[in-house]
Amino acid sequence: MSVATILSDIGHALEKVFNVATKIAVIAEPIVDLALPGIATLYNTTVTEIVNAENAAIAAGAQNGSGAQKLAAVVAAITPAFNAAMLQNGVSSHTTTTIEAYVNAVVASLNAIPAAAPAAVIEKA
Repeated sequence: MSVATILSDIGHALEKVFNVATKIAVIAEPIVDLALPGIATLYNTTVTEIVNAENAAIAAGAQNGSGAQKLAAVVAAITPAFNAAMLQNGVSSHTTTTIEAYVNAVVASLNAIPAAAPAAVIEKA
């Protein structure tokens, strides 16, 4: 099996994991909304942007060692929605560090989801 094939298989497996995470986030939205009213939409937006950043890194072949760049991309993408959600919930003062901590918490919640067992790879003779 070639290195390109192995990398392609890894990329496809990661894509499946992130697609599952997105589906779980949609399912979790009502639960998140009950626990933290008004935050569920922000949570789903954040999950979507995390998946987008990870997929962009995978497409660029840079998913490893690019955490700071992915974090910056997600923070930039969600800042308007984060600011709106905070104002809606009576929080008028926060920093970029607060948004980064929030994104890291969402990433941690996604990482807590057990990965699906990878599909068996069958080599052609």
